[in-house]
Amino acid sequence: MDSFIKESYRNNKTFFIVLIVLLCCIIFELIVILILNSFHLTYTIDDSYIHLALAENIWKGHYGINLQEYSSPSSSILWPFILSPFSNITIGNYSPLIINIFSAVGTLFLIYILIKTIFYSNTPDAKMKKVELLFCILIIPATDMIGLIFNGMEHSLQVFFTVLIIWGLTYEIQNKRISKWLALAIILAPLVRYENLALSLAALIYLFIRGYYRASLLTTFGIVVLIGSFSIFLLNIGLEPLPLSVIAKSSVVSSYGNIGSLVENLKENIINPRCISLLIGMLFLLYLMFYGKRSKEEKLLAGCVALSILLHILAGRHGRYLLYIWIAAIITILYLNREQVNKTILKNSFYKTAILSCLILISLSYTYIYIIFTTPLASNNIYEQQYQMHRFAVDYYKKPIAVNDLGYVAYKNDNYVLDLWGLASLEALKYRKAKIKSDWMDILSKKHGVQLAMIYDRWFPNIPKSWLKAGELYLGKEKFSPAESVVSFYVINLPEGKAGKKIFGEVSFLLREFRKTLPKGVKLIMVEDIKIIFNF
Repeated sequence: MDSFIKESYRNNKTFFIVLIVLLCCIIFELIVILILNSFHLTYTIDDSYIHLALAENIWKGHYGINLQEYSSPSSSILWPFILSPFSNITIGNYSPLIINIFSAVGTLFLIYILIKTIFYSNTPDAKMKKVELLFCILIIPATDMIGLIFNGMEHSLQVFFTVLIIWGLTYEIQNKRISKWLALAIILAPLVRYENLALSLAALIYLFIRGYYRASLLTTFGIVVLIGSFSIFLLNIGLEPLPLSVIAKSSVVSSYGNIGSLVENLKENIINPRCISLLIGMLFLLYLMFYGKRSKEEKLLAGCVALSILLHILAGRHGRYLLYIWIAAIITILYLNREQVNKTILKNSFYKTAILSCLILISLSYTYIYIIFTTPLASNNIYEQQYQMHRFAVDYYKKPIAVNDLGYVAYKNDNYVLDLWGLASLEALKYRKAKIKSDWMDILSKKHGVQLAMIYDRWFPNIPKSWLKAGELYLGKEKFSPAESVVSFYVINLPEGKAGKKIFGEVSFLLREFRKTLPKGVKLIMVEDIKIIFNF
């Protein structure tokens, strides 16, 4: 580590205060989540359990959700492999939380160093120390640090490498040499999330233009080899060169980046408030690049980060997928405008600075502030819906099952899980993308011996007529995280006559027994009960 980081270790009172604030927020959120969920930890989105389910099978030597077939449902190359060693231990479910906490602490420390850099040229009076502390605390809600920790995904680690890249570039500006951590961050970032290719590419352009030809070319070679090797691995096991989750969720990727898909993706993004803020940030960075009295290195940094923003808006998605580039934009703009920020702070009292900073935070990051307060409720939604579906599949039904929201149902479930949305089924993805009517759902479910489906009705406008609805599971509270508040249970592929009636009756019996164990407020309404009430 360089001397500035070592100095930060010696004079780290501010960082420890901010760290305590972060840890207190995490502990508070965790306690509320455990109380709401009967002391069972659930993450705020179901996708996190896709990675946990994949990690289980990686540890068994297989890449896929079901041991009978290969699949690539993870949008991250590294994340399932990182989770894999913890998959067979008792606290394996906590491993994403623990890794995310360490990632968030690392991110906070790097941002603390950057903020120290911003105020480093000023006299270390009490006011500036307070401002450093203020900025470090505000960065927690401004970057959705708490929300990312509890979604159980790889985004906290993605953000850590993002901040490490920006710190590495600012380190080069100040010291006229590159840190040994920069190349590693540039290589690992896209392995954690493919979106980070936008920032890694921009960083490589920066290094090349600055004359670090060997480092930039070797780093580029490392990215190409590692991502290329993973794509070759997927092709060798009969899959597409990119994960099915990436293909399913990105029209740009699924269309191989044709102009039409880029335009449509751009149209969708530019109407999103967060993307509008990013576009404004990009234009401001371009202004800093072409105008103002800044060094050529700082202008180059502004241009490269602006390029990464443009690449994401063209090919990436909004929501949690753009947080990495949002954070890169924030800290880059702060760094490049450090002189103006310092002058403004010195002119005004600390209280005026604090009020103005809070108002800016609220106007730009109100969504992330909202997430802090709703995280326990989002977790409870997953507990009331996906975890209950998992319990029915594993503890009651114990046979192959079909779903459209792959995740918790597949986690710690040795029975076959057919993913009708296609994240874990190349066949289902191709059928769905082709917009064929409901016949394909029958074909795939019969092929895999599935006689029960748990799906969102609105996701499938052409549900096969032969599918018989047995019941509907309703959330007990307001919906925050699941796509829908109601899950329908269908008994499917029934033989004719008494045999079919027997199977339907068995499933109905299991659902009634399962209903007795549901959390307070969660409802499972049986179709048979509705028919009796209304004399159907």
